[in-house]
Amino acid sequence: MRLILVRHGQTEWNQLGRIQGRTDIPLNDTGIMQARAAGEWLSQRRIDAVYSSPMQRAFDTATEIARPHGLPVISLDDIIEIDFGLWEKKTADELKKLYPEYWNDWSWHLDEEKSANMQAESAYTILNRVKRALNSIFEENTAGSTAVVVSHTMPIKLIMANAIGLPLKSLQSIKVGNCGICELDMNTDMSGSLITWNESGYLARKGLI
Repeated sequence: MRLILVRHGQTEWNQLGRIQGRTDIPLNDTGIMQARAAGEWLSQRRIDAVYSSPMQRAFDTATEIARPHGLPVISLDDIIEIDFGLWEKKTADELKKLYPEYWNDWSWHLDEEKSANMQAESAYTILNRVKRALNSIFEENTAGSTAVVVSHTMPIKLIMANAIGLPLKSLQSIKVGNCGICELDMNTDMSGSLITWNESGYLARKGLI
């Protein structure tokens, strides 16, 4: 199956550098334009299904992608963003002061105990739930289908890293921008071949990044 992973468009909190996590912040004006650009960019592609995180910023982005294809957006709870726990709603400056040890070592989410200390999800918990979501997508679509999944930074990074065998400790050094598009040929065992990582040239050409 071809899997197209899209991060949601920009929000005001993205612009301010404030941690969103499970806080349901809508797209800002730039994010709306980014979502429309993503819909236009993907309008000529064959797309058989569109799935989204239930967060408004993701669902509204997915709606713009689904519209040219006349497809419904299917909400999947398991592709929601990480629960950042104590980090939610805080800026980088606040986090540096409050949790310097964790700020200087973002691999804390790879440690179950440290994640619990932050009252947050670990990367392994997120990976397990996104795998459940992908299993559902495989069950609902044929092998030759193309499915779009609109989600958030952590779920997308984890799907990509797991699929191509990157160590999870590399997550902080790889980027997925707002409405960045990643593409994989996925196998049912969750391995995959990388086609595109963080395609965003279509946004740059419109002055949206």
